[in-house]
Formats: sequence, C-alpha cells, structure tokens
Amino acid sequence: MATAQDHSLGLVAEGTYKTFVAPTRFLEFKDVSLDWNKEVAQGEGLRVGSRVARAARRVVPAASGGGDFTVEAISKGLGLVWQACLGAGTSTLVSGSTYQQVFTLGDTPPSLTVQEGVVQAGGTVDAYSFTGCMVTDWELSVAQNEIAELKVSIDAGDLSTAQSYATPSYPSSPNLFHFGSATLTTGTLTAPTSTALASSITSTTNVRGFSVSVNNNLTLDRFNVGGAGRKAKPTVGLREISGSMDIEYDSSTYRDLVVNDNTLVGVVITLTGGALSAGVETLQVVLPAIKLDGELPKPDGTDLVVASVSFTGLDDGTNQPIWVVTRTADNAL
Repeated sequence: MATAQDHSLGLVAEGTYKTFVAPTRFLEFKDVSLDWNKEVAQGEGLRVGSRVARAARRVVPAASGGGDFTVEAISKGLGLVWQACLGAGTSTLVSGSTYQQVFTLGDTPPSLTVQEGVVQAGGTVDAYSFTGCMVTDWELSVAQNEIAELKVSIDAGDLSTAQSYATPSYPSSPNLFHFGSATLTTGTLTAPTSTALASSITSTTNVRGFSVSVNNNLTLDRFNVGGAGRKAKPTVGLREISGSMDIEYDSSTYRDLVVNDNTLVGVVITLTGGALSAGVETLQVVLPAIKLDGELPKPDGTDLVVASVSFTGLDDGTNQPIWVVTRTADNAL
C-alpha cells in the first residue's frame, strides 16, 4: 500500500503543446506546489425572489495552472529539466560511458507533461496530469555547507485527472552536488564545447554561497476566443539572468566592481561528484559577462563583514549569455 512517502513527480517532453504524453522521467523532489486556478465569473443579473448569488449563473470562462518544484542537484536524470529551463540542449559522447550535456538559451523552451502522484489517506494514488507545462523561471542555489538545489517554476496550460498513473522509475545511484564540491572561478574564460568543460583562471576564496536564476519572461495571458478557456502556447520574452553571492569582505575588489560598474566579470561555477569513465561527474554554470549591482560592505558589530552581492548577467556580444554543462553517465537528455 502506498503511503505519504510515496508521492511522485514525473515528466516528459511533449510533441504538441498541451497534448498528454505518459511521463518517463521521475524526480526525487524535495517539495512541489502545483495548483489549478479557475477564473470564476458570477452572473450579477437581478431576479425577483433571489437573495444570494445563483448557482446557475456561475461559470468558469478560463483556467490555467502552475507552481514550483524543488529538487536537489544530482548527477543523473536532470537533463530533461535543464533543457526545459533553458530551451536548447545537446548530449555528446566524450569517452567510454561519459557524456557531456550542454544547455543554452533556445528560442522556444519545450513544453512538458508533468504528472503528480498524490497519495490518499487510504493508500490510493491519484494522478494529476498537467499538460503544456513551460518553465517560467528557475534558480540554482548553493548555500554554505548545504546541498545544491534547483527550484523550477512552471506554467501549465491544462489539467487532466483521467490519465493513467505512470509508475515511477529512477536513475541508478546518482550522486549529490553540494557546497563541499563547489568552486567559483573568474578571469579569462575558456568556453565549453560539446565535449570540453569550461574553465577560467582565478579561483575565489571568499564566496560563502551563491545563486543563479533565469526568468524566461513567458507571455502568460494568451487566452483567445476559440480556445475553450485555455491559453495558447506562451511565447518567450527577453530573458533576465541574475543571481547573488555571499562574499566575505577581504579586499576592495568587489566594492570597486559595484561602485564603478565598468568591468564585465566572467564566472564559472563548478560542482563535482563521483568518478566517470572519463573524469568526474560535473555540473557547471558559465556566465561570461556579469556586472555586480550591490550591496556595499557594511559593519556588522564585531563580526566579519559578509555582503550579499547581487549581479546581472548580460550579453557580451561574443559568447552565449549562459551555459549549463553537465558531465554524466546519462546517454541522453
């Protein structure tokens, strides 16, 4: 019998927006908050003898769904999620059983079917199948002494409770990416290729934690006549790349970058896991051009000054604005 520990979250890429496909990829999720939002309209016409709003005059002209899910960053099984987050992805054999997956900002992120398996008190599992799911924004965070986490927000075009429940299956023995395996480098950037990781030359020693986020700026209001109260596929706006770093104040370097705003900084964030047939499991976020927005260092009593410094990712006209790169034993996204 299923218990409350057996809730599940599965997904798969759709061939056609809002057309159900049985999930084939299942995530070890930390939390999930998908919901369905009805646009209820109540008729207001007066009628003799009626003293409250009438049931026969309540309609639902439109509805849509969405929400968030958070997963711990692991070395297998997240390729499809990264592709949905950024829009474009490739998987290339490096050597033996080692593959490199490279993700960039595609023009149109794919839509997904996302299915929740929600367990009733008596053990029955109900399937909630959200179709036309597109990633509105995402954030990868690595807090001090913690496991790396990926939070994904989605917009859903439709919901079905009539689809069959897809039985979960999971990647074999994935490893966790975490603070202890993280490095952050700056300086001259060597961009990733289909089989080579990115690199830069200067290691930082004063960053306590960081986050990177991308907002895809989807148009979420495409409710049109003839659509039966469901939206047309969202289009993608100008992406916004941002993030933050918790930096110990050990020099004036970051202060000058905040104040002067005249220098583009390239950042390579690298997390590593277990051994592969070639190298080690790796997750990289590559930001060729960021500028620091704030904050300035502020005294904190007798404690060491640590500032939460926000930044904006920009297009330098030469490189991709952002790459996410993984080294993995997965042979496909």
